[in-house]
Amino acid sequence: MQLLLHDSVYTDRLAAFLLSVGQRPVVSGPSAVDVGETSEEELEVYLRVWHVLYPDAEVRLVA
Repeated sequence: MQLLLHDSVYTDRLAAFLLSVGQRPVVSGPSAVDVGETSEEELEVYLRVWHVLYPDAEVRLVA
């Protein structure tokens, strides 16, 4: 699965956040983070928290 960000300034921050919650993110482009085999439901929970921390950072989940 991949997460695409509207603004690449948040890419490293999102990867660090996912690492802090036990994921193994891989930055695969300036605005893309691969998250491997994590379930979509689990990622949605993390992204809700992320949205509270960074309300201006738009993230789209691509299966």
